[in-house]
Amino acid sequence: MDVSSKSANNELELAFANTKEGKWLKENVHRAGFIIRYPKGKENITGYAYEPWHIRYVGDIAESIYKDKLTLEEYMHQGKRKNQT
Repeated sequence: MDVSSKSANNELELAFANTKEGKWLKENVHRAGFIIRYPKGKENITGYAYEPWHIRYVGDIAESIYKDKLTLEEYMHQGKRKNQT
C-alpha cells in the first residue's frame, strides 16, 4: 500500500521520509502489523529502491521485523534456516 501526506504534496517521493507523517510511519507502522516494505539501505536485498511510502501488512511478524531491522526477505530466510537445523 502506498501512503503519502499533504505535507509531501500527496506525492510518492523520497521527501516523504522527512515529513512528520513519514517519520511517524517509520516508527509506528509495525504496531498495526505493517512494515516499510523497501527500507533504506536494503536495496541489494529487496531488489527495489528505498520507498518510505510503501507499506505492507505482515501481521504479528511486523514487530520482529521492525525490532531486528530486517527486510521481509531476511525474516523469511531466517525462518528457513531455523527450520533446517
